[in-house]
Parts: sequence; C-alpha cells; structure tokens
Amino acid sequence: MSGEAEDGAQPGLGKLKDFLGKKDFKMPKLDDLLKALDKMDLPEEEKEKLRQSLKSNKHVPQPNYLIFFITLAIVLLIFVFIGRKLYRMMTEKERKQAEKKKLKDERKSKPSKQKDGKDSDKSKKKKN
Repeated sequence: MSGEAEDGAQPGLGKLKDFLGKKDFKMPKLDDLLKALDKMDLPEEEKEKLRQSLKSNKHVPQPNYLIFFITLAIVLLIFVFIGRKLYRMMTEKERKQAEKKKLKDERKSKPSKQKDGKDSDKSKKKKN
C-alpha cells in the first residue's frame, strides 16, 4: 500500500530509478538535449530560455581542482611525515651504534691500562 502511495504521488519515479540504475548510463549530449527540447509541449518562450540555458553551459560540472590539490597535499604530507620519521630512526640508530662502538673501544683500552697500573702498583709494593 505504501508503494502505491509513492507511485501515486510521483508516477515517473519508478521509471527514473530504473533509468538511473542502469550501469551503462551516459550523459546526453547538447544536441540530444536540444532535439528533445524541440519535441516538448512547452511555450516557445520557455523553450528559448531552456535553449539559452543549455547553450551557456551553466549546467556542465566543472572539474574541482581544489579537492585534487588538497588530496595531493595530504598525500605529500603523509610521505613527508613518514620520511622524517624514517630519517630520525636511521640517524638515531647510527648514533647509538657509534656510541656503542665507542664504549666498546673504551672498555678495551681501559683494562689494558688498569693491568699496567696494577702491575706497577704491585712492583712498587714489592720494592717497599
């Protein structure tokens, strides 16, 4: 019953939904629209207004470059952020490896000095 009420209020809605639901829908060209306009039962004044409106291309959607540039900027910012994080991680890793190597070298050099120092301490004690 609700379906009948909808069809009664808007009789062409079902046909329009079927027409728009087709996947191979193509936007009609200006010539096709003008031919269809000539076949309509409208006063000549309204037909002429519609012709002028169609010819002025007010209804043709223009590409929105703003959305494209915003999307491009977001993608670039993501790449910059990821690249910066990777750079920081790599430099931090190299810095830690350099510090580790430096500590290792210091440990190697300290025991030999300590052994030399201990030996000299022992020799001093023996002399006393």
